[in-house]
Amino acid sequence: MKLTVLVPALAGLLWAGSALADSQLEITTPYVVQLIDGESINPKLLDKTTVFPLSAGKHQVVVAFEGNYSNRNETRVVTAEPLVINFTAADNQQLFLDFKKPRKEDEAKRFVKDQKVVLKDKTTGQALETEQFIMPTVGGFQLTRDYQQELLKMGKAFNQPATVAASSAVVMAAVSAPVEVAPSKAQSNPEALTQLQTWYNKADAETRKAFQIWVIQQQ
Repeated sequence: MKLTVLVPALAGLLWAGSALADSQLEITTPYVVQLIDGESINPKLLDKTTVFPLSAGKHQVVVAFEGNYSNRNETRVVTAEPLVINFTAADNQQLFLDFKKPRKEDEAKRFVKDQKVVLKDKTTGQALETEQFIMPTVGGFQLTRDYQQELLKMGKAFNQPATVAASSAVVMAAVSAPVEVAPSKAQSNPEALTQLQTWYNKADAETRKAFQIWVIQQQ
């Protein structure tokens, strides 16, 4: 009687597990997974090739390049700002991050300038449509970083809450808007204000984002 009850129960659990993890994402070094769908990954669980189960639907993965090119005489490590990849997985897809793996330190330094990667279907070899961007550099000493909080502040987190996205947009708009300073304060150093506005207007989009995040953190 007990066996009759347990068998269908176990079968149901196995079916549920396969239904929730019917696709896979494979990430190989020197890329290391930091976040999947807003959840941090324990580095102790990572191996040279790591496969993560995925359900069909929208996903966000954050990976960081950590290339070790050390020798017996010196330590040489090449790192870069984390790369955020948004994509949609279909049923039963075997996905992997495809890129030209740098074999030498100089190759790695050139690679991290652009971080050209493609998310592909291992069965068909076709590339998936993705949205990718590199996270802005955070100034100052950082022992650890909370990437999810940074993405939330940027309004680009996985399943971004509407209230957070709206507040982030308001803050970004306020920072991007022309600065109006009271005459008494502007007279204190008008040249510095003009120079700051000039450099901001000359900066590219990523540099502006990094500056905006820095301004928010100072408040």
